[in-house]
Amino acid sequence: MKIAFYNGVSGMLSYQEAMNRVAHNVANSGTVGFKPDQSVFSDLLYTRMAVNTPEEPLTGHGVKIEDTRLVYRQGALDITGEKLDFAMTGDGLFAVLRPDGTTEYTRAGAFDISIEGKKKGYLVTGDGSHVLGPDGKPVELTRESDDGPFDLEGLKDKIGIYDFPNPYGLEHSTGVCFRETETSGEAVAINGKRSGSQKEVYPGRVYNIREGALERSAVDLSDEMVGVIVSQRAFQLNARMVQTADELEQVVNNLR
Repeated sequence: MKIAFYNGVSGMLSYQEAMNRVAHNVANSGTVGFKPDQSVFSDLLYTRMAVNTPEEPLTGHGVKIEDTRLVYRQGALDITGEKLDFAMTGDGLFAVLRPDGTTEYTRAGAFDISIEGKKKGYLVTGDGSHVLGPDGKPVELTRESDDGPFDLEGLKDKIGIYDFPNPYGLEHSTGVCFRETETSGEAVAINGKRSGSQKEVYPGRVYNIREGALERSAVDLSDEMVGVIVSQRAFQLNARMVQTADELEQVVNNLR
């Protein structure tokens, strides 16, 4: 009976976590540049059953969420017409310098201007992180007078396009940003100066920044609703397993 408890409880915990992840995806279905996660399940420990048979059958002890898989797909575009809105189409990400000095990457291109001098400003995200150019430095903007407009001519070409050997290996950070991992590899500036073997960084990939547009969330609500149903039914099944095992334990304990 203990094995039934292990199986049921591990299943309940795993599918509860999967449901939480689905809820997070649905909650961000309207977030610009958001990429959803999927849960990846794996078996827990197998042990040999104490039965009198030469086959020596094994019994499992439940499941766990082994990893999360980033659904790295293109979202639809919203045409805003705003000069500080940019959408990445195809592959690639924007690089941002966080306040703590770390570099993260995002597909959310709803930018703003941070004034850090009388005639100088920087392109920033909504939380104040500096947007980086292909040289890895913050994108700087200038203006002729203290109260004049900033020069936004050719701004699209000043923004860096970064890509990874395996973008599916990125992991979610704060908000809609990603961190590089050992699985993703190191970031490479696609529109920066390259030489030698780096001229053709990732053949077959397409990179483009579209001005006056934003990329919608890549969440597919129909897929997420299927995930809700699957997780809910699996949770109920495992809960019923725990209940049945408990009832059997009570029967055994009440035997005279």
